Amino acid sequence: MHQDALCKSALNMKPVLDAVVKLVNTVRSRGLTHRQFRDFLQSVQSEYSDVLYYTKVRWISAGCVFERVWQLKDDIVSFFHEKHCSAECEMLEDTQWLSDFAFFTDLLCHMNNLNVKMQGKN
Repeated sequence: MHQDALCKSALNMKPVLDAVVKLVNTVRSRGLTHRQFRDFLQSVQSEYSDVLYYTKVRWISAGCVFERVWQLKDDIVSFFHEKHCSAECEMLEDTQWLSDFAFFTDLLCHMNNLNVKMQGKN
């Protein structure tokens, strides 16, 4: 019983998910900002050309979105600092928040991999 209560309090993913979704929506929902962000990623020769949208319909998309934001976190911070909008990404500079974000990113990636393996080749 005690372990269940501990896990429930330790695994509160909603604040992290909300922050990531807000960050992605900040980049993707404004056409000009989105184009500038893609151009910025191209100019810094990033491995990725964009962030992914999150959709509540498919929970698996959370893992992909978290992983992409994690891999682009330094570029996202640089982009918002360059635009003088540091408040938009301040959580990406908070070590406690980053450790929660890293944990949930890893957890969701493992869940995605497990889901794919369970589906099989067909």
